[in-house]
Amino acid sequence: MPFNPIDDAQDFTRIINSGKTVLIDFHADWSGLCRSTSQQFSELSDTFVRIGVDFYRVNVDQLEDVVMEADVRVVPTYMVFKDGKKVGHATGVDGLSLHKLMGSYMTRCEVAA
Repeated sequence: MPFNPIDDAQDFTRIINSGKTVLIDFHADWSGLCRSTSQQFSELSDTFVRIGVDFYRVNVDQLEDVVMEADVRVVPTYMVFKDGKKVGHATGVDGLSLHKLMGSYMTRCEVAA
């Protein structure tokens, strides 16, 4: 399970501006929906970390300023950032949406390369 929590707003800013591709899971501990997709997020992180995608989690109840900055409106929400810009997002519990998000991101990377 190679993903790390984001601890504060400065950490969030540093991570999304790191120059690396990052996928962030915005979740809530109380949400059954978030718990049901946690395993899928973990499995996806095991796959994509090998090609240089870093995985992080934000607890929406602990980092409200980050949630507002990222404009998160529902949990779970997954966002892909590159060079400080959001390049993709998916919401909800459908594990396929998370796979589609990463699949569409990888397609864009291959086209740009």
